[in-house]
Amino acid sequence: MTREIQLKMPDFSTTESEVKVVAWMVEVGQTVERGQALLEIETDKADMEVESAASGRVIRLCVQPGDAVETGQVIAIVETTRDGETPPKPAQRKSLFARNKEKTQDSITAVQAKPLSISQLVVGERMQKSKQSIPHFYLQTSANAEPIIAAREAASESIAWDAFFVLAAAKALLRYDRMCYRIEGKQLVRQENDAVGVAVSVEDDLYVVPVEAPASKDVEQISREIRAGAEQARRGDSGARKVRPGHLTITNLGAANVETFTAIINPPEAAILAIGRIKPQVVAHDDRIVVQRRVSLVLSADHRVVNGKYAADFLSAVVEELERDPW
Repeated sequence: MTREIQLKMPDFSTTESEVKVVAWMVEVGQTVERGQALLEIETDKADMEVESAASGRVIRLCVQPGDAVETGQVIAIVETTRDGETPPKPAQRKSLFARNKEKTQDSITAVQAKPLSISQLVVGERMQKSKQSIPHFYLQTSANAEPIIAAREAASESIAWDAFFVLAAAKALLRYDRMCYRIEGKQLVRQENDAVGVAVSVEDDLYVVPVEAPASKDVEQISREIRAGAEQARRGDSGARKVRPGHLTITNLGAANVETFTAIINPPEAAILAIGRIKPQVVAHDDRIVVQRRVSLVLSADHRVVNGKYAADFLSAVVEELERDPW
């Protein structure tokens, strides 16, 4: 007995861009194995191959080169035996990752190759495009972290450090709303999504958790949303892993003991704020020399959207919000 199995377009999770069929790598009547490359597709972020989710004989190709395909749409139908076994056939063309692995193993230098995940491919394409097309400039300062440390210690629940920076940036954006715009052709267009994103790393993959309308929330609410969004991304939730640009992204490497760094803008946003670790520093305060715990802030901004003075005033507003006492 045989049965028909529908092969559907996978959810690539990290992009909402259109998926277009480039070329089929199999034909009707051909036997394919589970994991074998079926077709080549492209988005505006990356080119990749779609692999078969089942073994069997191809009896129908449901989409053609040039077609736009949605997640979950049937792309092909294969016929297989009830127990999933198929007659042995000559080896077929292997997937891109498999071919790259074989080439690496056969090379004289014996260099080890590691395939990239879909998320890593998409993020790599986006960051490369950002650095090549956006005229970045960078502003660095520091803020007195004592007020947020005191607020965190006094809170009834554990608050994520990023929550303080999200709220401070959101309130500063209310005063400097040009930071909320993106360049589109020869004009500036305001970002539709009123959110500040937080970059999170999940098993070497990078995602951004959006906090909607953060200026209207307290740090406890923001903290819970950040942690919930990060947990959804860890569980593989496709919605949590999609790219959803906001007004600004916060990226924090303080937990990794990084004192200061510059980040690449997450397009189509106009800026990203990099947070370093909080550390004691000797500073002059009220005509006295004191030891104060401070945090480094580096703003990367798009010079097409804002000039240096405007971005500097925005960054100063972020510092002002962080240093307000009490929180």
